[in-house]
Amino acid sequence: MAMTVNRRCLTGLGVGMLVGLIGLVAWVTRADPRDQVDPQRNIILILVDTLRADHVGLYGYEERPTTPSIDRFSRRGRWFENAWSTAPWTTPSIMSLMTSLYPAVHGFNLEGHRYASVVPTLSESIRPLAEVLRTNGYRTMAVTGGGGVGSVYGFDRGFDRFFEPDVVTGEDVKSGVDLALHWLKSVESEQFFLFFHTYEVHLPNTHIIFAEGASTVDQATSAYDSDLAFADQHLGRLFDTLETQGQLNNTLVIITADHGENLHDRILAERPVEHGHHLHDELLSVPLIFVAPGLIPAGEGIPGPVQLTDVMPTILSLAGIDLDGLSLQGTDLRGILQDWAPSLDNRPMFAGAPLQGSSWHSIRTSDAKLMVTPQVNGTNWWNRINQPAEALYLLETDPLERTNVHDSRPEITADLEGILRQQLKANNDRRHELGPVKLVPSENEQMKNLVELGYLEPKEEFESPLQTTAPFDE
Repeated sequence: MAMTVNRRCLTGLGVGMLVGLIGLVAWVTRADPRDQVDPQRNIILILVDTLRADHVGLYGYEERPTTPSIDRFSRRGRWFENAWSTAPWTTPSIMSLMTSLYPAVHGFNLEGHRYASVVPTLSESIRPLAEVLRTNGYRTMAVTGGGGVGSVYGFDRGFDRFFEPDVVTGEDVKSGVDLALHWLKSVESEQFFLFFHTYEVHLPNTHIIFAEGASTVDQATSAYDSDLAFADQHLGRLFDTLETQGQLNNTLVIITADHGENLHDRILAERPVEHGHHLHDELLSVPLIFVAPGLIPAGEGIPGPVQLTDVMPTILSLAGIDLDGLSLQGTDLRGILQDWAPSLDNRPMFAGAPLQGSSWHSIRTSDAKLMVTPQVNGTNWWNRINQPAEALYLLETDPLERTNVHDSRPEITADLEGILRQQLKANNDRRHELGPVKLVPSENEQMKNLVELGYLEPKEEFESPLQTTAPFDE
């Protein structure tokens, strides 16, 4: 049983009564003193769209000083060194973050072009993070870049206020931080949850902070790093305000991303800088940082693998909110963050729902990664990718996933296929349990948003959804 210290209620108690009460609680619970929750804690969830972990200084990036503000602030808490997304593009990934469900369960696993005509609608039996927090007395606000994380996809569920721009520009971090700071001042005497999302690192890269470099690879990474450094500067304003206004000691801050970015790691469909179109690590590895002074110890990375589905149960657990009755697929990481539970070593990580749709999957352990990527016919740019139907990579000797050993290591392939099949069955069972995902017609504006973000080409034809016969179809 976790120990709860209610600062507001204890303020008026005498010292003797306070000491006696703490002693009584410790005697009744026999709790590890590190096992704590804080029901009064405010919550800020920051998501930097398209931020790959290996370009963050905290995660070892030394090529350029991209994230000094994030690095400094994050050392007040702890970070997961191996955090993974559930999907390589925005909409399905952030829906997994907000529901603790895999894309096959929450329903945002359509082939990319279908979002131009229909939008999945979350089952009413699925309770997103903001909805749970608002039910528990939090004022809720979202500041987003819109587009793939817009209200049309249901991301506004549970928010008292939900901001999204009329036009997706990708240059939104400065105005977004301004808006967030204004709202935080208006609720400084109330308990709040703020979700902050920015496309500043997403294409198109528009800032020039670092020298461009001579090669096309250097130019791409310099442009990406410049946008990241610009975003970091403005996030630093948010961090500084929390500290100078005395709000940080009563706030849980989480920093993460929805997916990474392909920066000439491999060129597929003639797109050297892109995401959404494959399941290799550069699109799935994300930072995941928790800062909560007094609740989470400071200054250490955690090696065990975790996923974005783990964020919601961990937030709720740290806030002392009961997880019973919620249908969650993620794991509560509070014990790991507070050092009273062991790390989750070699836990399998699952991903899917790229722009190719529901038939593509991956499973990753610390030793190996299996990707199931059958051909999906069509005229969209992501259909021009020449991927094997299945690929196996041995990560200890091939961390960049260059050599497919699927045919030469059938025993490893069979083991991973078995685990993947079990997970896909569990996803299917959970989806039926939660009720069907309804598809509703979308407006042309949503196609425009997808074009602006680079997922669709302006003059593409949108063919009917293809029924594949891949062995891993859900």
